[in-house]
Amino acid sequence: MQNFHPNHIRLLVFDIDSLTANFDQENWDNFRKFLRILDDRDFEIVLISKSIEYSDWQSYSKLSVLKYNTMEALQKNNSLTGNDVFWFTELPDLQAKLSETTHNFAGSRAITTSNGGMQYQYLHDMLQIFHPSKITAADMATKLFKIKQKSPQVPLIIGVGGPDDCGHDFFVSELTEALEDLGMLVSGLDLSQVLGTEFQNRNISGKKSKLTLWRSEEIQDWIVEEVIRPYSKGQQVYFEKLPEIIHNFEITTTPFFLDPEMILVVWGTTVFLPEMENLIDVRVLLDLSEKTAAARMFSLDERENFDQSFVETYLKKEGKYYSDYLDQFKVYDRIDFLIDFNNFNAFRMKKPS
Repeated sequence: MQNFHPNHIRLLVFDIDSLTANFDQENWDNFRKFLRILDDRDFEIVLISKSIEYSDWQSYSKLSVLKYNTMEALQKNNSLTGNDVFWFTELPDLQAKLSETTHNFAGSRAITTSNGGMQYQYLHDMLQIFHPSKITAADMATKLFKIKQKSPQVPLIIGVGGPDDCGHDFFVSELTEALEDLGMLVSGLDLSQVLGTEFQNRNISGKKSKLTLWRSEEIQDWIVEEVIRPYSKGQQVYFEKLPEIIHNFEITTTPFFLDPEMILVVWGTTVFLPEMENLIDVRVLLDLSEKTAAARMFSLDERENFDQSFVETYLKKEGKYYSDYLDQFKVYDRIDFLIDFNNFNAFRMKKPS
């Protein structure tokens, strides 16, 4: 399967009759769960069969039904053969037909490989392949690994920014796992409790003070001057205990140790400030729509149509402050990796605009 990459796939097509010929009720239940996971991961899904009804599948947000036999459906719908389409079928003739235009198909029988497709043992195994978040993290980790390989003794600092409460921890955990799978040693600093738009200070005249986005100057000095800057210069950093000024904040675990051979991940809402700019080597920005950012802020389900007043409230304060920060420090101009983070289960890299 040349040039196949799961994150390039938009549409998943299922030849229902060949896939479910021997299904019992348990198999059908598991198949529905399988499709639910793919639906949650933002894939468009097409089921092809003359014997199923759309009304049985309406709870899926991006699923449609074509009531044809598969060959007829393929002939009548050019949209089913693009490079962003992947088929699931057990029919050798259909696989041979698909191989003329694309090798993006899979089945459980050995002939699938002979036809140029992907063979699986169990259908659920394909969830490991069609997992946008895991694949994105793995792709990023591979690129970062190559950077580190060129100069193993040179420190590498990765900064991860994004709106307040957007889910930095989840992204960092996925990236860290992918880096560790490649044999990298990773340490982290969670600055979300000590650095962000909520700490904006203004003087009596209404102008922003010099220190605008840190909880305190003492915390800023310790993080920048005692941890990040020494590490960036190739020094080892070790703390048996953290200073009292950050005892109440879950910034990192102790004992805390950094070595130049390791990778340091630093994350928080406003991590790309001037005092950090020359220290961070790789900049990652989690990009969210206003609706999704508001939903995360107020612990709502971003997939639901919640009251617009939540978005309006977000834009009056946190959203406005965050937008001001992006503009003031020209954050988008310096980003190395821009991540579409509107879906935890399906975050993907996107091109910076």
